[in-house]
Amino acid sequence: MKESTLATKFMIAILCLGVAAYLAVYLFRGWDEGVATTRAYAYSLDVGCEAVGILIRAETPLDASSLGYVDQIVAEGAKAAAGDPVALLYSDPSALTTRQSIRTLEAEIEQMEYALSSGTQATGAAQLDAQVISSIAALRSLAARGDLTALEDSALHLRSMVFKRDYAYGDDGAAGQMSQLIADKRARLAELNSSLSQVATTVYAPVSGVFSAGADGWESAASPAILDELTAGGLAALLQEQHSAAPSAVGKLVTGSTWWFAALLEGENTGLQAGRRYTLGFSGDYYGQIEMTLERIALEDGQTLAIFSCRSHLADTAMLRIQTVDVITQTMEGIRIPRKSLRVETVREEQEDGSSREVNRYYVFTVVRSQAWEQEVEVLYTDPAYYLVLPADPSAAKRLRAGDEVILNSSGIYDGKVVR
Repeated sequence: MKESTLATKFMIAILCLGVAAYLAVYLFRGWDEGVATTRAYAYSLDVGCEAVGILIRAETPLDASSLGYVDQIVAEGAKAAAGDPVALLYSDPSALTTRQSIRTLEAEIEQMEYALSSGTQATGAAQLDAQVISSIAALRSLAARGDLTALEDSALHLRSMVFKRDYAYGDDGAAGQMSQLIADKRARLAELNSSLSQVATTVYAPVSGVFSAGADGWESAASPAILDELTAGGLAALLQEQHSAAPSAVGKLVTGSTWWFAALLEGENTGLQAGRRYTLGFSGDYYGQIEMTLERIALEDGQTLAIFSCRSHLADTAMLRIQTVDVITQTMEGIRIPRKSLRVETVREEQEDGSSREVNRYYVFTVVRSQAWEQEVEVLYTDPAYYLVLPADPSAAKRLRAGDEVILNSSGIYDGKVVR
Protein backbone atom coordinates (compact mmCIF):
# COMPACT_ATOMS: atom_id res chain seq x y z
CA MET A 1 0.00 0.00 0.00
CA LYS A 2 1.29 3.40 -0.96
CA GLU A 3 1.70 5.99 1.71
CA SER A 4 -0.71 8.95 1.55
CA THR A 5 0.82 12.19 0.54
CA LEU A 6 0.32 15.40 2.51
CA ALA A 7 -1.88 16.77 -0.29
CA THR A 8 -4.20 13.75 -0.13
CA LYS A 9 -4.60 14.14 3.62
CA PHE A 10 -5.32 17.82 3.22
CA MET A 11 -8.04 17.18 0.62
CA ILE A 12 -9.69 14.54 2.77
CA ALA A 13 -9.71 16.94 5.74
CA ILE A 14 -11.30 19.69 3.61
CA LEU A 15 -13.96 17.25 2.35
CA CYS A 16 -14.85 16.15 5.89
CA LEU A 17 -15.10 19.75 7.09
CA GLY A 18 -17.39 20.55 4.17
CA VAL A 19 -19.70 17.64 4.92
CA ALA A 20 -19.78 18.58 8.61
CA ALA A 21 -20.57 22.22 7.76
CA TYR A 22 -23.36 21.15 5.39
CA LEU A 23 -24.93 18.93 8.04
CA ALA A 24 -24.66 21.70 10.66
CA VAL A 25 -26.35 24.23 8.39
CA TYR A 26 -29.05 21.72 7.46
CA LEU A 27 -29.81 20.90 11.10
CA PHE A 28 -29.79 24.57 12.09
CA ARG A 29 -32.20 25.52 9.31
CA GLY A 30 -34.46 22.60 10.18
CA TRP A 31 -34.51 23.67 13.83
CA ASP A 32 -34.99 27.32 12.94
CA GLU A 33 -37.91 26.61 10.59
CA GLY A 34 -39.74 24.39 13.05
CA VAL A 35 -42.74 26.52 14.06
CA ALA A 36 -45.09 25.53 16.86
CA THR A 37 -48.65 26.71 16.21
CA THR A 38 -52.16 26.38 17.56
CA ARG A 39 -55.62 27.52 16.55
CA ALA A 40 -57.19 30.70 17.91
CA TYR A 41 -60.90 30.33 18.50
CA ALA A 42 -63.92 32.42 19.43
CA TYR A 43 -64.55 32.47 23.17
CA SER A 44 -67.21 33.92 25.47
CA LEU A 45 -66.22 34.79 29.01
CA ASP A 46 -68.49 35.60 31.95
CA VAL A 47 -66.97 38.11 34.37
CA GLY A 48 -68.42 38.73 37.81
CA CYS A 49 -68.08 38.04 41.49
CA GLU A 50 -68.93 35.20 43.84
CA ALA A 51 -71.65 35.56 46.43
CA VAL A 52 -73.30 33.41 49.07
CA GLY A 53 -76.97 33.90 49.76
CA ILE A 54 -80.35 32.46 50.57
CA LEU A 55 -83.48 31.87 48.50
CA ILE A 56 -86.55 33.57 49.91
CA ARG A 57 -90.08 32.52 48.94
CA ALA A 58 -93.67 32.63 50.19
CA GLU A 59 -94.12 29.03 51.40
CA THR A 60 -96.71 27.01 53.29
CA PRO A 61 -95.33 23.90 55.01
CA LEU A 62 -97.36 20.70 54.78
CA ASP A 63 -97.56 18.74 58.03
CA ALA A 64 -99.22 15.38 58.50
CA SER A 65 -101.58 14.78 61.40
CA SER A 66 -99.48 11.81 62.48
CA LEU A 67 -96.13 10.22 61.68
CA GLY A 68 -95.89 7.66 58.93
CA TYR A 69 -94.30 6.72 55.64
CA VAL A 70 -94.73 9.42 52.99
CA ASP A 71 -95.39 8.80 49.32
CA GLN A 72 -95.71 11.72 46.92
CA ILE A 73 -98.69 11.96 44.60
CA VAL A 74 -97.77 15.29 43.00
CA ALA A 75 -94.43 15.48 41.19
CA GLU A 76 -91.69 17.80 42.41
CA GLY A 77 -92.23 21.30 41.02
CA ALA A 78 -95.79 20.58 39.82
CA LYS A 79 -98.69 22.93 40.51
CA ALA A 80 -101.40 21.85 42.95
CA ALA A 81 -104.76 23.53 43.48
CA ALA A 82 -106.28 24.02 46.90
CA GLY A 83 -107.87 20.75 48.02
CA ASP A 84 -105.83 18.55 45.66
CA PRO A 85 -104.23 15.40 47.15
CA VAL A 86 -100.46 15.87 47.22
CA ALA A 87 -99.16 12.93 49.26
CA LEU A 88 -100.16 9.67 50.93
CA LEU A 89 -99.20 8.79 54.49
CA TYR A 90 -98.89 5.06 55.28
CA SER A 91 -98.98 3.53 58.74
CA ASP A 92 -97.51 0.25 57.46
CA PRO A 93 -94.02 0.24 55.86
CA SER A 94 -95.06 -2.62 53.55
CA ALA A 95 -97.49 -0.19 51.92
CA LEU A 96 -94.58 1.45 50.13
CA THR A 97 -93.84 -1.86 48.40
CA THR A 98 -97.51 -2.18 47.50
CA ARG A 99 -97.50 1.33 46.11
CA GLN A 100 -94.48 0.52 43.95
CA SER A 101 -96.27 -2.57 42.63
CA ILE A 102 -99.29 -0.41 41.77
CA ARG A 103 -97.12 1.99 39.80
CA THR A 104 -95.49 -0.88 37.91
CA LEU A 105 -98.88 -2.36 37.03
CA GLU A 106 -100.22 1.01 35.90
CA ALA A 107 -97.20 1.49 33.62
CA GLU A 108 -97.54 -2.02 32.16
CA ILE A 109 -101.26 -1.54 31.48
CA GLU A 110 -100.59 1.80 29.81
CA GLN A 111 -97.88 0.30 27.64
CA MET A 112 -99.98 -2.69 26.59
CA GLU A 113 -103.00 -0.53 25.79
CA TYR A 114 -100.77 1.70 23.69
CA ALA A 115 -99.32 -1.31 21.89
CA LEU A 116 -102.80 -2.78 21.34
CA SER A 117 -104.23 0.49 20.00
CA SER A 118 -101.32 0.90 17.56
CA GLY A 119 -102.22 -2.35 15.80
CA THR A 120 -100.79 -5.63 17.01
CA GLN A 121 -101.04 -7.54 13.72
CA ALA A 122 -100.20 -4.67 11.38
CA THR A 123 -96.44 -5.01 11.60
CA GLY A 124 -94.28 -7.78 10.21
CA ALA A 125 -91.64 -9.57 12.27
CA ALA A 126 -88.69 -7.92 10.50
CA GLN A 127 -90.27 -4.47 10.77
CA LEU A 128 -90.93 -5.03 14.48
CA ASP A 129 -87.26 -5.81 15.08
CA ALA A 130 -86.25 -2.72 13.14
CA GLN A 131 -88.63 -0.56 15.17
CA VAL A 132 -87.24 -1.88 18.46
CA ILE A 133 -83.67 -1.10 17.34
CA SER A 134 -84.73 2.33 16.12
CA SER A 135 -86.46 3.09 19.43
CA ILE A 136 -83.35 2.07 21.38
CA ALA A 137 -81.17 4.32 19.22
CA ALA A 138 -83.55 7.28 19.62
CA LEU A 139 -83.67 6.82 23.40
CA ARG A 140 -79.87 6.63 23.58
CA SER A 141 -79.55 9.81 21.52
CA LEU A 142 -81.94 11.73 23.81
CA ALA A 143 -80.08 10.59 26.92
CA ALA A 144 -76.70 11.52 25.43
CA ARG A 145 -77.90 15.04 24.58
CA GLY A 146 -79.51 15.47 27.99
CA ASP A 147 -82.84 16.21 26.28
CA LEU A 148 -85.54 15.05 28.70
CA THR A 149 -88.47 16.74 26.99
CA ALA A 150 -89.38 13.71 24.86
CA LEU A 151 -87.71 11.08 27.01
CA GLU A 152 -90.92 9.75 28.57
CA ASP A 153 -92.68 9.39 25.22
CA SER A 154 -89.67 7.67 23.69
CA ALA A 155 -89.38 5.24 26.62
CA LEU A 156 -93.11 4.45 26.37
CA HIS A 157 -92.75 3.83 22.63
CA LEU A 158 -89.79 1.48 23.19
CA ARG A 159 -91.62 -0.50 25.87
CA SER A 160 -94.65 -0.75 23.60
CA MET A 161 -92.55 -2.09 20.74
CA VAL A 162 -91.07 -4.70 23.09
CA PHE A 163 -94.58 -5.74 24.20
CA LYS A 164 -95.70 -6.02 20.59
CA ARG A 165 -92.68 -8.14 19.79
CA ASP A 166 -93.19 -10.42 22.81
CA TYR A 167 -96.92 -10.93 22.43
CA ALA A 168 -97.44 -10.54 18.70
CA TYR A 169 -94.40 -12.22 17.16
CA GLY A 170 -95.98 -14.52 14.62
CA ASP A 171 -99.11 -15.20 16.74
CA ASP A 172 -102.52 -14.74 15.09
CA GLY A 173 -104.24 -14.55 18.48
CA ALA A 174 -101.90 -11.94 19.95
CA ALA A 175 -104.57 -9.23 20.21
CA GLY A 176 -106.89 -11.46 22.21
CA GLN A 177 -104.09 -12.59 24.48
CA MET A 178 -103.03 -9.00 25.16
CA SER A 179 -106.62 -7.94 25.92
CA GLN A 180 -106.98 -10.77 28.43
CA LEU A 181 -103.63 -9.89 29.99
CA ILE A 182 -104.75 -6.27 30.39
CA ALA A 183 -107.97 -7.43 32.09
CA ASP A 184 -106.01 -9.64 34.50
CA LYS A 185 -103.63 -6.82 35.39
CA ARG A 186 -106.55 -4.45 35.97
CA ALA A 187 -108.10 -6.92 38.39
CA ARG A 188 -104.81 -7.23 40.26
CA LEU A 189 -104.51 -3.43 40.32
CA ALA A 190 -107.95 -3.09 41.90
CA GLU A 191 -106.99 -5.56 44.64
CA LEU A 192 -103.80 -3.66 45.48
CA ASN A 193 -105.57 -0.31 45.55
CA SER A 194 -108.22 -1.73 47.89
CA SER A 195 -105.61 -3.08 50.32
CA LEU A 196 -103.63 0.16 50.19
CA SER A 197 -106.62 2.36 51.00
CA GLN A 198 -106.99 0.66 54.38
CA VAL A 199 -103.56 1.83 55.64
CA ALA A 200 -103.26 5.19 53.80
CA THR A 201 -104.10 8.74 54.83
CA THR A 202 -104.29 11.41 52.14
CA VAL A 203 -102.62 14.79 52.62
CA TYR A 204 -104.41 17.64 50.80
CA ALA A 205 -103.11 21.03 49.71
CA PRO A 206 -104.55 23.78 51.95
CA VAL A 207 -103.78 26.45 49.31
CA SER A 208 -102.77 26.46 45.68
CA GLY A 209 -99.07 26.57 44.83
CA VAL A 210 -96.03 24.72 43.51
CA PHE A 211 -95.40 21.49 45.42
CA SER A 212 -91.98 20.57 46.72
CA ALA A 213 -90.97 17.70 48.97
CA GLY A 214 -88.00 19.75 50.22
CA ALA A 215 -89.37 21.11 53.50
CA ASP A 216 -86.33 22.36 55.43
CA GLY A 217 -87.65 24.40 58.38
CA TRP A 218 -86.72 27.74 56.74
CA GLU A 219 -90.27 28.41 55.56
CA SER A 220 -90.98 31.08 58.19
CA ALA A 221 -87.40 32.31 58.76
CA ALA A 222 -86.78 33.02 55.03
CA SER A 223 -90.11 34.60 54.11
CA PRO A 224 -90.66 37.74 52.00
CA ALA A 225 -91.56 39.65 55.19
CA ILE A 226 -87.85 40.02 56.07
CA LEU A 227 -86.81 41.61 52.75
CA ASP A 228 -87.53 45.30 53.54
CA GLU A 229 -85.55 45.37 56.79
CA LEU A 230 -82.77 42.99 55.80
CA THR A 231 -79.20 44.35 56.04
CA ALA A 232 -75.80 42.94 55.16
CA GLY A 233 -75.12 42.17 58.82
CA GLY A 234 -78.58 40.67 59.23
CA LEU A 235 -78.06 38.41 56.24
CA ALA A 236 -74.64 37.31 57.55
CA ALA A 237 -76.28 36.35 60.85
CA LEU A 238 -79.17 34.63 59.05
CA LEU A 239 -76.77 32.48 57.01
CA GLN A 240 -75.27 31.17 60.27
CA GLU A 241 -78.60 29.90 61.57
CA GLN A 242 -79.54 26.22 61.54
CA HIS A 243 -83.06 25.03 60.74
CA SER A 244 -84.55 21.60 60.18
CA ALA A 245 -87.93 20.35 59.06
CA ALA A 246 -90.50 19.11 61.57
CA PRO A 247 -90.74 15.30 61.90
CA SER A 248 -94.30 15.42 60.57
CA ALA A 249 -93.41 17.54 57.49
CA VAL A 250 -94.35 16.01 54.15
CA GLY A 251 -93.36 18.93 51.95
CA LYS A 252 -94.31 22.51 51.21
CA LEU A 253 -96.24 24.67 48.76
CA VAL A 254 -94.61 27.72 47.19
CA THR A 255 -97.56 30.09 47.06
CA GLY A 256 -96.08 33.15 45.33
CA SER A 257 -95.08 33.60 41.71
CA THR A 258 -91.97 35.65 42.64
CA TRP A 259 -88.93 34.45 44.55
CA TRP A 260 -85.87 36.31 45.77
CA PHE A 261 -82.18 35.64 46.29
CA ALA A 262 -80.54 37.69 49.04
CA ALA A 263 -76.80 37.68 48.34
CA LEU A 264 -73.85 38.74 50.47
CA LEU A 265 -70.80 40.01 48.57
CA GLU A 266 -67.41 40.94 50.00
CA GLY A 267 -66.39 44.56 49.42
CA GLU A 268 -68.38 47.64 48.60
CA ASN A 269 -67.19 48.39 45.04
CA THR A 270 -69.10 45.63 43.25
CA GLY A 271 -70.28 47.68 40.28
CA LEU A 272 -73.86 46.44 40.71
CA GLN A 273 -76.74 48.83 40.05
CA ALA A 274 -80.29 48.51 41.36
CA GLY A 275 -82.91 48.07 38.66
CA ARG A 276 -80.61 46.26 36.23
CA ARG A 277 -80.87 42.60 35.28
CA TYR A 278 -77.98 40.26 36.05
CA THR A 279 -77.31 36.61 35.39
CA LEU A 280 -76.72 34.40 38.41
CA GLY A 281 -74.81 31.18 37.79
CA PHE A 282 -75.79 28.27 40.04
CA SER A 283 -73.46 25.28 40.18
CA GLY A 284 -74.41 23.27 43.26
CA ASP A 285 -77.71 21.50 43.82
CA TYR A 286 -79.01 23.18 40.66
CA TYR A 287 -76.75 23.75 37.67
CA GLY A 288 -77.68 26.59 35.36
CA GLN A 289 -77.91 30.34 34.85
CA ILE A 290 -80.93 32.44 35.81
CA GLU A 291 -81.50 36.05 34.82
CA MET A 292 -82.72 38.11 37.78
CA THR A 293 -83.50 41.77 38.59
CA LEU A 294 -81.49 43.55 41.27
CA GLU A 295 -84.20 45.07 43.50
CA ARG A 296 -82.08 46.61 46.25
CA ILE A 297 -78.43 47.06 47.16
CA ALA A 298 -77.04 48.16 50.54
CA LEU A 299 -73.48 48.62 51.87
CA GLU A 300 -72.39 47.93 55.43
CA ASP A 301 -68.97 47.42 57.06
CA GLY A 302 -67.15 46.35 53.90
CA GLN A 303 -69.92 44.05 52.72
CA THR A 304 -72.66 44.42 50.12
CA LEU A 305 -76.21 43.13 50.38
CA ALA A 306 -77.86 42.54 47.00
CA ILE A 307 -81.46 41.35 46.73
CA PHE A 308 -82.43 39.84 43.37
CA SER A 309 -85.92 38.84 42.24
CA CYS A 310 -87.22 36.45 39.58
CA ARG A 311 -90.58 35.21 38.27
CA SER A 312 -89.29 32.15 36.41
CA HIS A 313 -87.49 28.88 37.27
CA LEU A 314 -89.63 28.51 40.40
CA ALA A 315 -90.02 24.75 39.98
CA ASP A 316 -86.28 24.32 39.31
CA THR A 317 -85.26 26.11 42.50
CA ALA A 318 -88.03 25.09 44.92
CA MET A 319 -85.72 22.78 46.86
CA LEU A 320 -82.77 25.20 47.06
CA ARG A 321 -82.03 27.37 50.09
CA ILE A 322 -78.49 28.52 50.93
CA GLN A 323 -76.42 28.68 47.75
CA THR A 324 -73.10 30.02 46.45
CA VAL A 325 -73.53 31.68 43.06
CA ASP A 326 -71.59 33.71 40.50
CA VAL A 327 -73.11 37.14 39.88
CA ILE A 328 -72.20 37.78 36.24
CA THR A 329 -71.76 41.51 35.60
CA GLN A 330 -70.31 41.34 32.10
CA THR A 331 -69.99 38.89 29.23
CA MET A 332 -66.92 39.33 27.03
CA GLU A 333 -66.66 37.87 23.55
CA GLY A 334 -63.40 37.71 21.68
CA ILE A 335 -60.67 35.40 20.40
CA ARG A 336 -58.80 33.15 22.81
CA ILE A 337 -55.05 32.71 22.31
CA PRO A 338 -52.35 31.04 24.48
CA ARG A 339 -50.26 33.37 26.62
CA LYS A 340 -47.00 32.49 24.88
CA SER A 341 -48.36 33.58 21.49
CA LEU A 342 -48.79 37.24 22.47
CA ARG A 343 -45.94 39.67 21.71
CA VAL A 344 -45.48 43.05 23.39
CA GLU A 345 -43.59 45.97 21.89
CA THR A 346 -43.08 49.36 23.53
CA VAL A 347 -43.55 52.21 21.06
CA ARG A 348 -43.60 55.99 21.37
CA GLU A 349 -46.96 57.57 20.59
CA GLU A 350 -47.40 61.20 19.60
CA GLN A 351 -49.98 63.25 21.54
CA GLU A 352 -52.20 66.07 20.26
CA ASP A 353 -50.23 68.66 22.23
CA GLY A 354 -47.01 67.65 20.47
CA SER A 355 -45.63 65.55 23.31
CA SER A 356 -45.12 61.81 23.17
CA ARG A 357 -45.45 58.91 25.54
CA GLU A 358 -44.52 55.25 25.58
CA VAL A 359 -47.33 52.73 25.12
CA ASN A 360 -47.44 48.96 24.73
CA ARG A 361 -48.39 47.50 21.37
CA TYR A 362 -49.70 43.93 21.35
CA TYR A 363 -49.58 41.59 18.38
CA VAL A 364 -49.44 37.94 17.33
CA PHE A 365 -48.01 36.10 14.36
CA THR A 366 -50.26 33.88 12.26
CA VAL A 367 -49.38 31.46 9.49
CA VAL A 368 -50.94 32.47 6.16
CA ARG A 369 -50.07 29.97 3.47
CA SER A 370 -46.32 29.63 4.16
CA GLN A 371 -45.58 33.02 5.70
CA ALA A 372 -45.77 34.59 9.14
CA TRP A 373 -48.17 37.53 9.29
CA GLU A 374 -48.10 40.09 12.07
CA GLN A 375 -51.57 40.87 13.48
CA GLU A 376 -52.05 43.68 15.99
CA VAL A 377 -54.57 42.94 18.76
CA GLU A 378 -56.28 44.52 21.74
CA VAL A 379 -56.22 42.58 25.02
CA LEU A 380 -59.65 42.31 26.67
CA TYR A 381 -58.92 39.90 29.49
CA THR A 382 -55.89 38.23 31.03
CA ASP A 383 -55.99 34.73 32.49
CA PRO A 384 -53.09 32.63 33.83
CA ALA A 385 -53.52 30.28 30.86
CA TYR A 386 -54.73 32.52 28.01
CA TYR A 387 -55.56 35.99 26.70
CA LEU A 388 -58.91 37.12 25.31
CA VAL A 389 -58.20 39.54 22.46
CA LEU A 390 -59.81 41.37 19.57
CA PRO A 391 -58.17 42.67 16.38
CA ALA A 392 -56.93 46.23 16.87
CA ASP A 393 -58.69 47.23 13.63
CA PRO A 394 -61.82 45.07 13.18
CA SER A 395 -62.35 46.39 9.64
CA ALA A 396 -58.83 45.70 8.38
CA ALA A 397 -58.41 43.02 5.73
CA LYS A 398 -55.29 41.78 7.47
CA ARG A 399 -56.53 41.02 11.01
CA LEU A 400 -56.73 38.17 13.48
CA ARG A 401 -59.78 35.94 13.01
CA ALA A 402 -61.19 32.99 14.91
CA GLY A 403 -59.69 29.84 13.41
CA ASP A 404 -56.37 31.43 12.45
CA GLU A 405 -53.19 29.45 13.11
CA VAL A 406 -51.14 31.47 15.61
CA ILE A 407 -47.42 30.94 16.17
CA LEU A 408 -46.30 30.09 19.70
CA ASN A 409 -42.51 30.37 19.56
CA SER A 410 -41.07 33.79 18.82
CA SER A 411 -37.42 33.10 18.03
CA GLY A 412 -36.48 34.73 14.76
CA ILE A 413 -40.07 35.33 13.62
CA TYR A 414 -40.82 38.50 11.68
CA ASP A 415 -43.61 39.74 9.44
CA GLY A 416 -43.43 38.03 6.04
CA LYS A 417 -40.93 35.35 7.04
CA VAL A 418 -41.34 32.03 5.21
CA VAL A 419 -41.91 29.49 7.96
CA ARG A 420 -42.95 26.47 5.87
